Amino acid sequence: MPHTMAPVGSTAPKIATTPVNSPEAASARQADNLLAEGHDLAAAKDYIQAAAAVQGQKQLRYLLKAAQASLQGNRPQVAVLLADEVLRLQKGDNTLRGEALWVRAQGLMDQGQTPRAKGNLEELLTIASTPQSVRAKAMGTLATLYTQESHELTALNFLIERDSLLSGPAISKNHQRIHALLDSVSSARIQNWQGRSGNPLVQEWLAIALITRHNPDPEHRKAAIDAWLATHPGHPPINFSSHDELNVADTSAKSGGEICALLPSSGPYSGLSEAISAGMETAAQLQAGPAVKILQSTGNPSFTAVLFERGVKEGCQIFVGPWLPQDINAVAGVRKPSDPPVIALGSDAGVQQPGLYIFSLSRDVAARQIAQQSYAASYRQVYVLYPQDSSGASIQADFIQTWKKLGGNVAGVATYLPGHSLTGQAQQLLSGSSASHAFVFLVTNADNAEAAVTAIRAINSSIPIFSPALLHGASLPADASSLSGIASVDMPWIIQPNITRPRAATLLHTTLPNASATQWRMAAFGLDAYALAESILAKNFHQPIAGVTGTLHFGQEGHIGREMDWMKIENGAIVPLSGIPKTGP
Repeated sequence: MPHTMAPVGSTAPKIATTPVNSPEAASARQADNLLAEGHDLAAAKDYIQAAAAVQGQKQLRYLLKAAQASLQGNRPQVAVLLADEVLRLQKGDNTLRGEALWVRAQGLMDQGQTPRAKGNLEELLTIASTPQSVRAKAMGTLATLYTQESHELTALNFLIERDSLLSGPAISKNHQRIHALLDSVSSARIQNWQGRSGNPLVQEWLAIALITRHNPDPEHRKAAIDAWLATHPGHPPINFSSHDELNVADTSAKSGGEICALLPSSGPYSGLSEAISAGMETAAQLQAGPAVKILQSTGNPSFTAVLFERGVKEGCQIFVGPWLPQDINAVAGVRKPSDPPVIALGSDAGVQQPGLYIFSLSRDVAARQIAQQSYAASYRQVYVLYPQDSSGASIQADFIQTWKKLGGNVAGVATYLPGHSLTGQAQQLLSGSSASHAFVFLVTNADNAEAAVTAIRAINSSIPIFSPALLHGASLPADASSLSGIASVDMPWIIQPNITRPRAATLLHTTLPNASATQWRMAAFGLDAYALAESILAKNFHQPIAGVTGTLHFGQEGHIGREMDWMKIENGAIVPLSGIPKTGP
């Protein structure tokens, strides 16, 4: 995934203007132009050529620019090598060293070398000349890394220390992260942390977190917080705003009339919710439409209902979320017929009411589409192969249910353990002869697909293989030649990332520079959720929406249908298809 983060070098003192007739002038000017046009890797080559013509600080500056351009061009290995060279050659220039450490840390993270990246970031914080904005970003990244290592207290310290470096909306977003981290741990752990931290600000956050657990109502919580502060006058105030108390972050200065995202902020959903919110905010920015307000629930259904009611009072025009079944039920229980519409995500929790729409994020949607379209294309027999996990079981069950309702025949079902040989399972599944109208329904991701396809092809070299949402991320394995012939249903955002909403992708790369593959998918759902919200507000229910997750349309009982695109793998590359591959003769 390419980087678009602003180069750290822009915070450093400007170097002297290069004379027009100097040896490196032409290369440097060309590199600047290429970089401005988005040709990052070509710019990196010219910066390296300019560096080869000079010595000293100029050479290091050009090498650093080349490293930054390589990082933005999705060549983290090259970026790290160039940053290493700058670190080796620099002599006592802490500013230059700090900039090289920042580039190196990002390159290492892109390669999954987070322990080494963490060391670079921690050294960066010891350099006094590190700009405040870079210091804040480094602390935020360290908080993420320590959270992933289950060192939540260390992560909390970084987030709270970071607060003093921020201003404006960034403080509210940092408070959201603090709230989400505290919400993800038990009350017993928070009580244990109270005795381990000597930072009075950290102690205050911990105390207020415990108060919050016992006071889900915002008014009661505020009174309890004020009472605690009155009895602890030695603690510096952490400046809670009304939004902090509600775990609410308003992304716009506008009041009222927003599209409100009501999403879980704790546990495994926090990063996914962040990505959905980023997609919605990006859509609002590109379309100059209604502002987005983010309402973060904490896993407490009654509190989710409180947030919904407060959002109604504050002028939310429509809600995207809730997501979890218990939260959907809680909101449906308090929602009045006159309240704004709600686009629930994921499972509908068995709830139906006017104004409540269901937009599923599950791969079950792809499974049902394969069943419906393969039957319509005259396939009648299927062999099902899926992994032994809860997700695989759910996807295959949904496929088989849809397939049997249509009248299709299930010729065999087998399971496999991801990461293990599938030879035995393929032999068991395909031991008999198959008809020309048969196919294999393979539940897998790109990492396990090679072993599955190889095992299937060893038994039957021609049977079609269809997979729901094969590409968990936006790329294939480095060597995907053995996947030739596999066809998959997936979202256009993943199949053709350079064609589907390129401006949105560029903005999201900036907002989510280190997004995981799952977050990148969730950001696409945020883009489409915003488009759906606008259509509902405009009462436009008849025209399909060409979304980035598929073609969207409003169905019966509030269900939003999503028809995704087909693709196949040929010679290790993704080839978009106009529809499902047809049956044989």
